[in-house]
Amino acid sequence: MLEKFFSHENRLTRHLAGIVTVLLLVVALNSFWDLLARWGWASPKSTEPRTVTVNAEGKATVIPDTTRINISVVTDGKTADEVQQKNTETMNKVIEYLKSSGIEAKDIKTTFYNLYPRYDYVEGRQVPAGFSLTQGAEVKVRDLKKVGEVITGTVARGANQVSGVEFFVDNPEKAQAEARKEAFEKAKAKAKEAAKLANVRLGDVVTFSESFSGQPPIFYEKAYSLGVGGGGGATPDTQPGSQEITVNVNVVFEIR
Repeated sequence: MLEKFFSHENRLTRHLAGIVTVLLLVVALNSFWDLLARWGWASPKSTEPRTVTVNAEGKATVIPDTTRINISVVTDGKTADEVQQKNTETMNKVIEYLKSSGIEAKDIKTTFYNLYPRYDYVEGRQVPAGFSLTQGAEVKVRDLKKVGEVITGTVARGANQVSGVEFFVDNPEKAQAEARKEAFEKAKAKAKEAAKLANVRLGDVVTFSESFSGQPPIFYEKAYSLGVGGGGGATPDTQPGSQEITVNVNVVFEIR
C-alpha cells in the first residue's frame, strides 16, 4: 500500500517537474528573444493586430427647405433719440408684417443694434453731423414660395438693406444618415476586395472616423442703398436649387 502511494507521488512529482521545466524553457526562450531584439539581431515580437485601412465617400442630394434672410433698417438723424425712435418704428412695422405673413416669432431674431455718431469734414476739420442707427434681423422663411414676397414686403415697410438670401436644409440629419450608410457599404466592399486580393480573411472593425461636408449655401444677393426703403419694386424670383451632402469615412479592419 505504501509502495503504491509513494509510486503515485513520484509520478505526480515528475509530472509537475516536467511542467515547470517547460514553463522555465518558454520564459528563457522569450527572454533570449527579447535580448536578441535589443541587440538588433532579431525583430521584436509584434503584439499589434494586423489591419487594413480603407476610405470611402457617400453622398445624398437634398432640396433646401428653408430660407434665411438678413434684413436691416438704417436710420440717420440729428440726435440719438430721433434716430432711435424712427428706427424702432420702422423695424416694428417690418416685424409686424413678417408675423402677419405667417413667420413665427421663433424664426425672427435680432442680430445687431449699432448706434454711432456721424461726422462731416469741413475745411479739414471733423464736424458732428448727427447719428446713424443700424438694426438688423435674421428671418427664417419655411415656405419657399413666399421668399420673394417677403423680400418685397419688408422693403416696402422700410427695410433698406437686404444683404442676402440663403437656402439650406434645416434638418440635414436624414440626408447625412443616407450618405453615411452608403459610405460604410463602400468601405466594407473595398476592404473585402483588398482582403481577397491579399489572400487574407477580413475581421472585425477596429476603429473608424467620419467627416461631413456639403456644397456652400445657395444665395440670392440683392442690396438696397440707404434710404430706399418704402419702395418695394418687383418681386424677385428665387430658386432654391439642390445641395449635396457628403460623408467621408475612414475604417480600419482587422485581417487574419
